[in-house]
Amino acid sequence: MTDAPAAKLELIRKLLAVAEHPGTPAIEAETYRERAYALMAKFGVERAHLAAAGEITDELASIPLIIDKTHQAERCALLSAIASAKHCRTLLWKLDGKTYVMVSGYQSDLDAVQMLYASLALQMAKEVATVTPAGRKGLATARKSFMAGFASRVGEKLRDAEKAATVETTHVAGRSTDLVLRDRDAAVSDYFDRMTPNAGSVKRQKVGDTSAYFAGREAGDRADLGGSNRNRVGTGQRALNA
Repeated sequence: MTDAPAAKLELIRKLLAVAEHPGTPAIEAETYRERAYALMAKFGVERAHLAAAGEITDELASIPLIIDKTHQAERCALLSAIASAKHCRTLLWKLDGKTYVMVSGYQSDLDAVQMLYASLALQMAKEVATVTPAGRKGLATARKSFMAGFASRVGEKLRDAEKAATVETTHVAGRSTDLVLRDRDAAVSDYFDRMTPNAGSVKRQKVGDTSAYFAGREAGDRADLGGSNRNRVGTGQRALNA
């Protein structure tokens, strides 16, 4: 775990940028995204162990993100799914006509949440533009359902990527990764509860178009989170270095 964090984060940013470029073919884009998400999950586990050992400072913090008005509720759901998978907590509020989501967690995880949300919100917006309603369902209902499915599946795949990174790094300096992450989750929850003592809960939105919902989950699958295809990852890395 000796890689410079700035260099690793910059590599992740470059991979995501190439994946989202309109000129990148779909298959190659999946390769770059796959590599970025795998690196990000591993980076999070590494930083957690280093912080637990006292070798780095990874402080608890909160960042406010402004959510665009277009498909606002669905964007909030996507951000919440990403944050939860990256061991963070979220709080939504409105002020002066703007909608914010405050994300709380360790700084290294907050950096990951911001990068993932920027990338996946763009991907979701592109995918939802192709949605058509089923039967007598309206277009607005179909699009909301699609994005709900997309956020749900992306959250699942991000959690799978986190589990894979945890398995790869089971013990460091005598402490298990599960125990380190459990302690961090407890610290985040305590910090969030102290920062937002009167926070309520948000009701889950109903799915109005099940066909669109499952189409959204299929689109989330195409995001290829988790870094499972090792051969394609190598191809993408060489292309970036070239």
